[in-house]
This record gives sequence, C-alpha cells and structure tokens, in this order.
Amino acid sequence: MHHPSRSKFGTASRDLVDPLRRGGRVLGWAPGLVAATGLALACSGAEAQAPPVNVVLICIDTLRSDHLGTYGYEANPTTPRLDEFAEQSIVFEDVWATSGWTKPSVPSFLTGTMPAQHGVYEGSARARVGAVTDVLPERAETLAERFSEAGYQTAAFVKNAQLRRGNGFEQGFDLYLDEAGDAREIRWQAMDWIDTRDPKRPFFLYLHLLDVHWPYPVPEEYATRFASEEDIQRFRGGESRELRDAINDGDVPFADSDRRALENLYDGALSYVDEQLGQLLQSLDERALGPATVVSVISDHGEEFGEHGRIGHGHGLYENLLQVPWILRVPGRAPMRHAAPASLLDLFPTLLAAVGLPPGELTVGVDRLSRPAHFTPLMAEHKAPDKYLQALRSEHTKITRTFRPPAKIVEGPVRFLLRGSRWEAAVQRDGYDRHFAVRLRPRDEDEDEPVEVKGPYSQRADGSFSVGTIAARLEEDADVIRTSGAEDTELRDGRMVKARGFFRASGFLVDRLKVYPTDQEIEFEVRGPVVSLEAVDAGAWDLDLGGWVVRVDARTTIEDPPEAGPTRMDREEVLRALDLGSRAADAGFAVESALSRLPEETPLEDPGQLERLDRLLDDTAEALAAARFFEDGDRVELTPQVIEELRALGYVR
Repeated sequence: MHHPSRSKFGTASRDLVDPLRRGGRVLGWAPGLVAATGLALACSGAEAQAPPVNVVLICIDTLRSDHLGTYGYEANPTTPRLDEFAEQSIVFEDVWATSGWTKPSVPSFLTGTMPAQHGVYEGSARARVGAVTDVLPERAETLAERFSEAGYQTAAFVKNAQLRRGNGFEQGFDLYLDEAGDAREIRWQAMDWIDTRDPKRPFFLYLHLLDVHWPYPVPEEYATRFASEEDIQRFRGGESRELRDAINDGDVPFADSDRRALENLYDGALSYVDEQLGQLLQSLDERALGPATVVSVISDHGEEFGEHGRIGHGHGLYENLLQVPWILRVPGRAPMRHAAPASLLDLFPTLLAAVGLPPGELTVGVDRLSRPAHFTPLMAEHKAPDKYLQALRSEHTKITRTFRPPAKIVEGPVRFLLRGSRWEAAVQRDGYDRHFAVRLRPRDEDEDEPVEVKGPYSQRADGSFSVGTIAARLEEDADVIRTSGAEDTELRDGRMVKARGFFRASGFLVDRLKVYPTDQEIEFEVRGPVVSLEAVDAGAWDLDLGGWVVRVDARTTIEDPPEAGPTRMDREEVLRALDLGSRAADAGFAVESALSRLPEETPLEDPGQLERLDRLLDDTAEALAAARFFEDGDRVELTPQVIEELRALGYVR
C-alpha cells in the first residue's frame, strides 16, 4: 500500500496534516464538527471486490454545467452523447470548482488539495528577472503518482498553455504531451497510446480539452451549428481579443444579441467536443475496455457571458465560474444522480476508491462513492493582482470575503510609482555614468506586457547588440519589422529601433525588433512595470523598471501623474490573509464579507448567518494554512513564447 510519509514526502509529511487531526479534533473543533468542516481526511470506503482496471479522466476546459442536456440545458442540443453516457453513470448535480480558472483549479483536483495548500495561484507574476509562474511543488502528490506507484501505466494529452511541462502537473505521468491539439487529435493520440501500451497492466489516462475555451478553435461547421457566421465572426476573428478586453473594460457595450451569439458559438464548440468524446467512448467499447474502465468527465471551471459585466473567466468566484459538471461511470455501480453539494477536491479520493486504492495523506476531499450525500462546506479561492478572494458555501448560503492589502504608497514625488504599474522613462546618463530618468510618463497597459526599449542600435563585438546602452540579443524566432516610412530593416549602428522583450538573468531577450526610418531620431526610452523602488539617498530612488534600474531624483519630471492606484496583492500577502482571516482588518487589510442566497446568488442580509459563516471560513482557512506544503521558491520563469501562448488564450493582456 502506498504511504506518502514513507516515500515521496518523508516523515515530515505528517507535520502537514496533523493540524487537521489533533486528538480527533480539527483545530479545536469538537468531533461532531469534523464532518461539517470537510477537512477530515477522506475515507476511501473501498469495498472488498475486484476493482475496475483502468481509469480515464477527461477535463473539458471552461465548461459550465448548465450547458449540458443532462444538467437541464434546452436552448441547444449540445451534448447528446454525453447525455447518453450520463444515463449509464453517476451524475453529481451540484459541483464546485476550487477556483474560477485553470491554473489554480487543475492542481487542486489532481492532488485533492486547495490552492492554500499547493500554492498555485497565478499564471504569471512580475519578478525582478521577468515574468514568472507558480508551479505545483514536487512535494505535492498527484493522481498520476498514486496510480503509477500502484503499477498503472500513466499518460496525459493536454492542450492549455497553463499546463505546460515544467509547471509540475506532469508529476507521475510516463507520457505527458502538453501540445496535444484539438479534441479530435487528442482522441486519436489517446487511442494510439492505448493500442501500443502493455495490455497486461492497467492504465490511468488524463485528457484535457481546450475546444470550449475562447476563441473556440473548432471546425466552422460546429462553430456555426447554432449561429450564423455573421453573428459570431467578431468573437473569433483577428480583433476578437481586443474586443473581449474592451467589453470587459466597459468600453464596448455587450448587448443581449451579443450574448446570444456568444453562447451559441460556445454551444457549437461544445457539440464538437461531445462528438469526439462519443467516438472515444465507442472506441473503448470496441476494444472491450468499457466494462473494465472508470470514466470521469469534469471541467476545471465555468464561463461568464456578461452576467456580472464581463465575459470569460478568471475574474472572481461567481457561481457561473464555479459550477462544473462531474459525470462518473464506474463498472458495477448503478446509474444514479446525487443532489448533495460536492467539490472537485472529491475527485481525488473518489477515483482512488473506485479502483480500491486508499486516499492520500494530504487530500481534504470526500470519497463520493461511499459517502455520496455527506455534507461539507465548499470553499474556493481567487487571487487577483490587487486582492484575494475566498468563498465558502454552506448548503444554499454563500459567503464571499475579499482582502485588499495594506497601502504601500511611497512618500514624496515618486509616490505614484506603485509596484506593477507601467511607466515610460526617457533616460540620459549623468556625469557619474549613471542612468537617470529625465521624464516619467504613466502607461495604461497591463503589467505583463513585454518591456520595450527605444534608442539607437549598435553592434557589439560578441555578436549581440545594444539599444541605447542596454545590451540585448534576439530570440531565434524573433521578428525584425519596419515601421511606417522605414525604407528597409537593415540593422546598422546609429539607426533608431524599438526592441520588445523581457529582462532575464542573461540580459535583455528580444522577440521583436522594429526599425525606424534612417533619418528619424528618438529619445532613449524604456517602458515597463515597476518591479521595485528603493530609496538610495535623500530625494533619490533606484527604480527597477521591468528588470532594468534607473535613478529617479529632483531632475525627473513626472508627466500626467495618475491618481494613486491599488496596491499589489503579492502571494506573501495572501498567506498573511489566510493566517489572519477576519482579523486581517486589524493588520491594515481592507476586508469585506458578503452573503448571497443560491442558486440565484441573490444578496442576503442576515447578520447571524454572516457571523456563523465568517467563523467557519476562518476555521477552514486556518486548517488549510496549517497543511500548506508550498514554498515561495515554487516558481519558474516564463519564456516570451509561453507568454504569447497565454496571451492568445486571453490570460495575459
């Protein structure tokens, strides 16, 4: 029997979960309250029987449950094959994801732990050397690892730039293909792998499909199945990303006709996925694998179509983002429907129980095969650049708590240079050979946009080049283009250029170089986000602008200074919020709690309920924080290529 404290984790692993177990109590809760918190370790409830051999886990990215026929959707016939599959399966009617977007949600169901434990909150964040992303720690234990240690062959075919190899999700997989293509290609590759594997050993197969995710990259016949090409083209064309951002920023209205068109496009993409999954299930049956295979269909999060003023996901903890499907077929188990609220955390112990394996040490989920109606509060988390949100649901009442960090405004003339805000600096050298900012101008751009450097080009002896005084080198696939009026793209000393890229430990790495007309002169300028601002003398600061330091002092003019914006919510501040809970207000946080009644998410005024759920949320978060197993160093740098892939999915603007 696998026991993580004797293998991957060592004896220290018990320190992570003992706070959940102290003397039969959970952080001082009475034994009768252990079940109510949902933080007692899951019981497998595995019966003494020959377990099904194989396990197939399918995640349909961005699929909200209320667009499937089996969940009552009638506007379009989106999922006839999945509906037929559901008739042979266990359908969990009310399932919550642990977050409203992919990066935090997937590691939660792959490990049975909350973001507060595994630490994967962000897809990209700004650090001194460039853009970084949270990764699943090696100390985590994934479903693939549990199955692998039990003798299973393991493979994953995924399509989402957030799930690339190197982010930790590949742990335990013999094969992890992270650019597997659309649903049809993933189906082909999955069946090819099944046909070439060792037939004497069981397998665990994970498929992650992206076809229902904007910009809905499905064949035209499916995109237009429920809508005309004219109605949906603006949501799929080359300008669709700008349109999406403008709608979410409130600059472009989102009419009812737009909503219908977008939902019809979404439904068409879902019908494509449904057809491919139908063929996958048929292929399993043709190989006589159906009777010996557990098949689980879920989603990592939902999607919004303007219900709260935005389209897409990753912007909060609304029900449209948290409600996901879970359809589970277990050979030998009778089809049924369960109305009791469940969490995607429950997937981990439930799949293990389905094949007779015990739950993991760190999981906080519930085995829904043995305890389908077990009541447990459901929790979800979301970290935004300027705030951290928690939501907890007790039956049909939901509390949402928002933490905003204490203000960190620098006093003096540079009080506007808040970390994460973007600025353009016109730079000169002084008599001490230091760079100083002659002028600073705010830029209304996203923090994760590439750094831009403008100035004269000069070739260096080592084969690299400089823009102004900044040493740089081109990526292998970098573009060299000309601006309007430029005669050519010839690079020669003194010609004005603009380089776009990121500062890395090895220097400024350029993915696009724009060449200006030969007779045009421009100032030496650097544009990027404020990484840090350090006082070096009275009235002088060193400003780290996207990874490059420039002096700011009395010589610097700040043009069009903005009003003081929000303070950035770093992961360190999230940890403080988790530890402090409702007491965070005493430490300078702005803390707001609000109640709502489900399923309509209607605002609810009930001081007694608010106080009760505030305490329950505090206890839950405290227990999770005590079981934390990530460290601050669990991050890796993002390459420009990955950033572009994330931008193409709408994650980075």
